[in-house]
Amino acid sequence: MIHRCARSLGTEYGGFTLVELLIGLAILGILSMVAVPSMNNMIRDARLSAQTDLLIHVLNIARLEAVKQRASMTVCPAANPDTDNVCSASATDWANGLMVWDGAAITQRIQSKRDMTVNSNAAVSVVFAGTIGSATATTFTLCVPGRREQQVNVAVSGRISKQINATICP
Repeated sequence: MIHRCARSLGTEYGGFTLVELLIGLAILGILSMVAVPSMNNMIRDARLSAQTDLLIHVLNIARLEAVKQRASMTVCPAANPDTDNVCSASATDWANGLMVWDGAAITQRIQSKRDMTVNSNAAVSVVFAGTIGSATATTFTLCVPGRREQQVNVAVSGRISKQINATICP
């Protein structure tokens, strides 16, 4: 409600009362308290999807390079992807990051995001053959606590697919 005050000179001033402004601020505060938690969940889902899509991209690039160079390309976990020069022997290191190795040198290094778990079905590496891009069959599961898990499947043919499961991550 806008009140108008008339002055003796005929000029009118409009505005809100202090009570109306306080009610408006209270409504705004309540709406923001409801919106912020769902916004945080949306951001966590987006980060998980971005990391999953990055893993798919790296696997596709490794497959493409294997076919192009007619040589095997290995995607493997790294305990420290910034400094390691060899693949890790532990399947649990996928959560730290990964590297793409062509047999002679590391061609790409990727770090995983914090607060995210990456598990594979006991695969220590994914090797794409240089002939038709066939690969070691592997399933990766990416999780953020409290959100739905995302899976990346690598078929023996080299085909890579993504699915979002109904399972909530612990």
